[in-house]
This record gives sequence, C-alpha cells and structure tokens, in this order.
Amino acid sequence: MDCKSSRDFADQVEGTKYLKMKHYRSPISKAAQERVVSTHKSNGQKQQVEYVLNGEVVGTRWFDEHGLMHLENPRKNGVTHGTMYHFDDRLDGILRVTFAEPYRNGLAHGTARQWSAYDGKLIGTYTMKRGTGIDFWRTETYSGSSVYLHETHYIKNGNWHGFEWWLNDDQASVHQEAHFWENLQHGIRREWNGEGKLKRGFPQYWVNNIRVTKRQYLRACAKDSKLPPFREIDNHPKRNFPPEVQVAIQETASLQVRVGN
Repeated sequence: MDCKSSRDFADQVEGTKYLKMKHYRSPISKAAQERVVSTHKSNGQKQQVEYVLNGEVVGTRWFDEHGLMHLENPRKNGVTHGTMYHFDDRLDGILRVTFAEPYRNGLAHGTARQWSAYDGKLIGTYTMKRGTGIDFWRTETYSGSSVYLHETHYIKNGNWHGFEWWLNDDQASVHQEAHFWENLQHGIRREWNGEGKLKRGFPQYWVNNIRVTKRQYLRACAKDSKLPPFREIDNHPKRNFPPEVQVAIQETASLQVRVGN
C-alpha cells in the first residue's frame, strides 16, 4: 500500500487531543513514512499502520474504527524499543494515555505506569529490569470510584515464568490461575465461575506446554521440582499471596479514583 509521511499524521492531530495528551511523547520519528498494513472490514478505516524510516520499521500504531489510536509500539532492529503506549477514550471520547511501558532491545526495562481512564490519575506502577520482574495490572470499577489489583504475572527475561493470577475484587481470591516455566505452561491451570466453583474441564494439568492427565502430572511432579504440587485445597479460589503481591494489593487499596477530582 502507499506510504505517506508520519509528519502528515502529526499535521492531522496538531493542536488536538493527541498532542495535548498528558504523559505522551511519541518515540516514532516524524520523518517516518506511514504504511497501512490492515483496515477495518466494517468501514475501510486503517487498523494497523507501520512507520518506515530508511527501510526499517520504526514503529506500529493500531487504530479503532473511528480513527482513534489505541496502541503505539516503537521498534528498532525488529523488536520493541522505546516507550509503548496504550490509550483509552471510554469516558467522553477523548483519548487518554492509560499505560506506558519502556522497552530496551525487545525487553521491558524500567518503570511501567498505569493511569485512570476516567481522570488520568496514576493508579499503579511496576518495574522491570531487562525483561524480569512482576507485571501488575490494575482495574477500575465501572463507576471509576475505586481501583483494585486484577492481574499478576511473573516474568523472567521476557518470558512468563512462575504464577499468573487474575484476582477478584475482594483481593483474597482469584478467578484464574496458571503456572509457567520459561514461557511454557508448566503446572496446574484453574478457572472459576462467578460463584467460586471450578469451571467445567478444570483443573487442567500441563507439563512443558503439553496437557496431561492428573495421574501423569502427579508422576511428573515426583521427578520435577519446578511443577507446583497438586493440593485439593487449591481447587478453592482463596489464595495466600506471597509478600510482593500483598504489598501491591495494599498499595492499590490505598488509591481511590474520583471522577472529576
């Protein structure tokens, strides 16, 4: 498809919401040429756009059907490099930066920040060092009056490595749990319904990304200390989280997001 300058994109939004957004400074060069990769089937609006400079893709942006940008991903040497931005316009149709995470040579590196989609206030942070750390994701209630820790992902060298929990708003139980080792499912996956009962087909047992039977899993556990042991009590959604997750829960609980304040 035809390319046009990223400068044209900047011209379109000069003096508008894109340049007025707090916390946003695009790392994609204005000299890059815009190349539309895909469009929305519903109306032909651009969906995924690459930005090319000196023959190299230096960034990608994703747009919704109304032309609003919802994700910006800077690139260098084929991997993410620079600050990746997420946007949201749920409140009044005006885009706000809701998440920004710095990357270096394809790995998250530095402090990621998450802001309220309702009023732009900071609602959480976490820090990665060369792709290693804990990814904490917060969720706001529909009214925007409060925020709670919703997801916890342990990451090592850019790979899922350790437990993954999707927390309920009581912050003492989960509705989804999995365990990974070097980006492979390696443990027990559980999912619960809204009544706190295991969904049909769970728990699932995984060894090196291969789903196995419970009997096979128990045999593997006897030889592989990296596999979490099966405990009947863990089929209930309540969890005793490790200290680092407890700290994140407490820090998040101290935040009260107030629309318009």
